[in-house]
Amino acid sequence: MLKFALVGCGRIAKRHSELLGSSQIENAKLVAVCDPVKHKAKAISEKFDIPYHTDMNEMMEKEAIDVVSILTESGYHAKHVINLAQYGKHMVVEKPMALTLDDADKMISTCDKNGCKLFIVKQNR
Repeated sequence: MLKFALVGCGRIAKRHSELLGSSQIENAKLVAVCDPVKHKAKAISEKFDIPYHTDMNEMMEKEAIDVVSILTESGYHAKHVINLAQYGKHMVVEKPMALTLDDADKMISTCDKNGCKLFIVKQNR
């Protein structure tokens, strides 16, 4: 069973949380969520009876997670992936991967260095 955590609890998190939190994906389970806006994280937390956090590093240190889904605003994807790669967890990132080629290259190299698999969501492609 792969244990997923969501970073970012905005609009797109609704779909990710429904699929993972309602056991619609075989061998995948939602175990935690994080958003700096407490009420957004808390709403998903309460719906699926899982812990919520307002600090992603705190969540990574406290929860048993296998995969992190980065669902934050586009301009933050690179920053969050590069920061979270230190935990050695696999990453699913909503599109766009990054806003610059340099940021995309940094994301890839940081994940490679830390043994993280990096997957970019491309559901409409």
